[in-house]
Amino acid sequence: MYKFQILKYYSQPFVQSKISEFSKGREVVGRLEDDRYARRPDVILYPKDVPEKVKQGAVSFHCSVERWHNPMQLSSEMRESEMRELRSGWDFIIDIDAKAKLEHAKMAAQTVISFLKEFGINPTAKFSGRRGFHIGISGEAFPKKIDFSEISGMYPEAPRAMAGFIREKISDRLMDLLVKIEGGVAALMKTAEAKTLSPYEFIDIEKEWGNRHLFRMPYSLHEKTWLASVPLSEKQLKTFEPAQAKPENIKKFDSAFLKNKLEEASELLMQALEWQSKQVQPALVQKNDKKHSEIKNEIPEQFFPPCVKNILAGIGDGRKRSVFTLSAFLKYMNWTPEHIEKRVEEWNGKNPSPISNATIRSQLKWHLRQNRKIFPANCDSDLFYKSIGVCKPDNTCHGLKNPINYAFRAYRRQFRIGEVKKLHSPITPMIKKDRKVLRRVGKKKEENNNVKSKKS
Repeated sequence: MYKFQILKYYSQPFVQSKISEFSKGREVVGRLEDDRYARRPDVILYPKDVPEKVKQGAVSFHCSVERWHNPMQLSSEMRESEMRELRSGWDFIIDIDAKAKLEHAKMAAQTVISFLKEFGINPTAKFSGRRGFHIGISGEAFPKKIDFSEISGMYPEAPRAMAGFIREKISDRLMDLLVKIEGGVAALMKTAEAKTLSPYEFIDIEKEWGNRHLFRMPYSLHEKTWLASVPLSEKQLKTFEPAQAKPENIKKFDSAFLKNKLEEASELLMQALEWQSKQVQPALVQKNDKKHSEIKNEIPEQFFPPCVKNILAGIGDGRKRSVFTLSAFLKYMNWTPEHIEKRVEEWNGKNPSPISNATIRSQLKWHLRQNRKIFPANCDSDLFYKSIGVCKPDNTCHGLKNPINYAFRAYRRQFRIGEVKKLHSPITPMIKKDRKVLRRVGKKKEENNNVKSKKS
């Protein structure tokens, strides 16, 4: 887009009035064409300030989620206490980005809106300008105080709690819809370089906020697509396509953004804070990946978790999903492609309504040719375990996040106490070898002790 076209766009009275009105009480920063931000802090006080900033090099405008008594007093050297005194409030922006398809982000935005409505909230939405959407709840929707503490002083902890709460509560809904959109798990996995089977491998819902956090202003252009960040009604969101956000179409989008009734989001905030207080950060499965990689042998079925054993016994529902679960799980168990294929075909024969061999082979073929190992869904997945009736936890399951952790824990425990029976698998020679080493070490220690006693 040429500079004169950018200036022409921001010189429109409609755009100027919308941006200047939204700027009240906020830090506003222009973004330059080379992707740098202009000098901070800065503000927009009047409509005519908008084209003036463009003449100085701004091509897009970003503003703070926080509201300030005087934004120009902000400084990078301010203490947290000083910033808290200057902050008059904050808005809650849920930033949703698609990692592969805008359709995924649109679905996620609609899911978030539906979830918020369950709390009696009427959220507002806008297109981000590129590959996602912003769902907004204004600061007026929250109570002014909680437990005698000013809500303005609960930033960024409160929005972080709400983001985490929302992400957890809609996770299964998102996964179901993603699988439905793509027509299956294998097709979904092809859309992104996913490491785990989580909706947040395909959709990013921001969960981290810091002081002076910025987001793209309504009606600002996006410096990479030159599309406008237009507010959307719920009806417009359902049928929205990026081409509709071209600069010449902006007057078609005149919905309010960040307009809510007083304290209508109080219940959401209270439940999110209660949820946050109960959270214990679990160790990520990925952190154990190095430990898991130390075992090179095939892990036999006797060490598998109840959910996988129940799947292997034959199931009526969730067969296609379980092909993914089995192929991902068995690959982590160091099974060969031939062994995996044979076992999955045996399992399919036990099912009341077997899947076609062509479907199984196509899914296995895709999965087994991946250079990376992909985690099966975590244990708390309703879609992959609970809804199909295979989640029957035992004592070993306690505290584990993923089925592969169960197998590695059970395998190590048995090996450590020397109770691994002679199995028709590659682990037997390894056990024998390790026992010989231990016997040699013990014999050497005994000889050394004898020598010491003779010397004394």
